[in-house]
Amino acid sequence: MKKIMFAALLSVVAVPAFAEPSCTPGSELKPVWEAIKSFEQEGGIVVSFKINDGGCYEIYGKIDGSNMEVFFDPNTGQELDRIEA
Repeated sequence: MKKIMFAALLSVVAVPAFAEPSCTPGSELKPVWEAIKSFEQEGGIVVSFKINDGGCYEIYGKIDGSNMEVFFDPNTGQELDRIEA
C-alpha cells in the first residue's frame, strides 16, 4: 500500500516538470517562419515543427549537437521556453 501511495505521489509531482507552455493565439499571429528563422540564426537545425496542444509554436531541432524543444509565443514571436530533449 505504501508503494502505491508513493508512486502516486511521484506521478503528481512529476507532471509539472513535463508541462509545456500554453499560449492563447490572438487574431494576428506571427508567421511560423519567423520562429524557425530565429532558431536557425542561433545555429540551430530544425528537425520538425508543430503547434502544441497549448497553441504555442514548438520547434524540435539541434543546437551544438544537443536535441532541443523550443517554444514560441505565436502572438509575439518571442521564445517562451527551451527544453533539452
